[in-house]
Amino acid sequence: MIESLAYLHVVAIAVLVGKVVLLSFITAPVLARTLDPDSFARVVRLLFPRYYALGMVAATVGWATITSIGILHGFGPIDLISSTLWLGILAIENYCRSPLMPKINALSDRLKEAEKLGVKILSVRKDRDALHRLSVQLNSLVLIIGLCLIGLI
Repeated sequence: MIESLAYLHVVAIAVLVGKVVLLSFITAPVLARTLDPDSFARVVRLLFPRYYALGMVAATVGWATITSIGILHGFGPIDLISSTLWLGILAIENYCRSPLMPKINALSDRLKEAEKLGVKILSVRKDRDALHRLSVQLNSLVLIIGLCLIGLI
């Protein structure tokens, strides 16, 4: 039983780290170079909710498996640390999916409408860029935490 749970835990870590690496270093750069800005924006709006949902599923499975292992085997420090890290990942993925991405999308829409009218709204661009930086930082943190989880196996 514990071996099966441990296997699922490793799969959850692999999915989490794999999704961040694939999107950040392969998918997004290729799409950004290949698609025009409007097409890229449409793809990103379709992709990111699913991307974060996948992270939430991985975090839920990771948390559930390591917590189950702790219950069955007796919680050790590594189990408690791993469980806490998984809850942190779940919180980050949930925050990025909603409300962060909808805020970024709303600001992007305002910028696009203003550009159609020939108006530049620097404060909106600044706010949008700051939220985008935050999303990149949070995704980087998820990757770092995922690598820490690998180290804790």
